[in-house]
Amino acid sequence: MFGCKKYDDDYKKYLDNREVTYPGLATNLHYNTGNLRVQLIWRPSPDPSIKRYVVIWNNGADSLNVDATTTDPADSITVIVPGLKEYVYSFKLKAYDAEGRVSVGQELNNVRVYGSAFTATLLNRGYKVAGPYTVNNDGTISLNFNKPDTGNVYTTIKYTNTLNLPEERRLNVNQSSIVIPNYKKGTAVQYRSAYVPLQASIDTFNVATYEDFPEIKIYTPLDKSLFKTFNLPNDIGSAYGWEVYYLWNGKTDESQGQGFHTGNAPVPFWYTFDMGQTTSLTKIQIWQRMSGLFNYGNVKRFEIWGSNNPDPNGDYNNWTMLGSFTSVKPSDLPVGQNTDADRDYAAAGESFLFPDNVPEVRYIRFKILETWGNTNYYHMMELSLFK
Repeated sequence: MFGCKKYDDDYKKYLDNREVTYPGLATNLHYNTGNLRVQLIWRPSPDPSIKRYVVIWNNGADSLNVDATTTDPADSITVIVPGLKEYVYSFKLKAYDAEGRVSVGQELNNVRVYGSAFTATLLNRGYKVAGPYTVNNDGTISLNFNKPDTGNVYTTIKYTNTLNLPEERRLNVNQSSIVIPNYKKGTAVQYRSAYVPLQASIDTFNVATYEDFPEIKIYTPLDKSLFKTFNLPNDIGSAYGWEVYYLWNGKTDESQGQGFHTGNAPVPFWYTFDMGQTTSLTKIQIWQRMSGLFNYGNVKRFEIWGSNNPDPNGDYNNWTMLGSFTSVKPSDLPVGQNTDADRDYAAAGESFLFPDNVPEVRYIRFKILETWGNTNYYHMMELSLFK
């Protein structure tokens, strides 16, 4: 009782007998990353005395003033902090009232800002190597892409349209292909993908450069009204009234009429016809006899030879092999077993591409190396050639 003293108001001498008032705190301070910038967002304090906020970073070396436009905690105050480096930052937010009194402040750590180093890691979305594009029946082109990488938001397609003007279209992440309705034949197509490093990002980051899409070839069918038979010695003959000229009558199914059926002969054997025009071929399309789908005399392996001056004796002098091809069964099931996919594939006509820049020819020799049923005869409904 004699040795004690009351100290409960000693603090007043340190405060010059005045109260210290701290403005209220903002809440829910968070951020959205960007490209060399960041977006800071917070709920304002309900304290009506607050006039401004100050964002501080780089250990106080940099700051940004933000007017207190609202005191409703249901609102949000948003500010962009520009001119940053690609780095991980810490920010501090302080509130000031009209008399300059300052709040205790809040910190936001581990704020990652992205830039050129991140961009250098990005790759364009891959296209389907086995079939990068499809030429549709209506003349449009479909570009086919693989599944996008994480963070990909879209891919920009750049091309020249039929009016000879540049045009762009956007492939979204939920799309595996995109249709170009007005592509100008023979022009280049380029593409570039865009990414976000985090889902809540105020900026997208493009891959550094556009990439060239594989060359798009538009195949024009040859006029089959010009095709004519052209029999040479050693050519295989026809049988059952199914003549070679039925191969270009436009009837792809047996219900529509006849195709070509050969007699019997040891393989390989061949037949010849005149296209009635001299051109460089790009594609051949064939239609099987559906009653023997991937079986019997439907061709499995064959060669296409071309000439402009066939030797009358029927030998292979003056002939050039334009391509060697193998028919593919989608299901890969044994002979005699077919799926709906097999039937649909064959009914649509199986296509084979010639190597690039084959020589221009007028006469065609179709050489059968193997049939699906390993027969010594061959049959087919229809064929088309393209340039």
